[in-house]
Amino acid sequence: MTVFDLWLPIVLSGLATHILSTLNWMVFPHHKPEWQKLPAEDQLQDMVVLEKIPAGQYMLPFTDRPEEMKSEAFQGKQAKCTGMLILWERPINMMSAIGKTIAFFMVAAFVIGYLASLALAPGASFGTVMQFVVTAGLLTHCAAHFPHVFWFKRRIAMELLDGVVYAVVTGLIFAIVWPSA
Repeated sequence: MTVFDLWLPIVLSGLATHILSTLNWMVFPHHKPEWQKLPAEDQLQDMVVLEKIPAGQYMLPFTDRPEEMKSEAFQGKQAKCTGMLILWERPINMMSAIGKTIAFFMVAAFVIGYLASLALAPGASFGTVMQFVVTAGLLTHCAAHFPHVFWFKRRIAMELLDGVVYAVVTGLIFAIVWPSA
């Protein structure tokens, strides 16, 4: 069996996870508490414009010299606050972001299908397909978050919940549509 024999579960699970992702961020309320309004939003925006700060990723405090991290001045800045600020060049292009999201979920489903085609034979049991594909889905949709979160703190609990749901839905679709022997 090749990955191309799994075209139907790949397409169905790619579309299903994309639709679930859209619902998770646009309809369901579980991501709303992850984001808050900055109390000094207007002042921060005014400062960014006034100082002509270009689009980019910024760290607070910032140093590119390891020896500076030990200085009293740097330690004092760290005691004030730490964080990241990402400024975009322009507002998000919704159509581009939607297209890239669909592409991600399709590629993820293809790679999961590829792994399944290597590990499982046609006619594999529902439970075996489900177990393998859900495990691959958990690695795909959940595990990749962790290194980034260890370094750049942010809330991901609800994204992990989403990832578990994506993995289970992918597993169910593959198990239901798995080719018979």
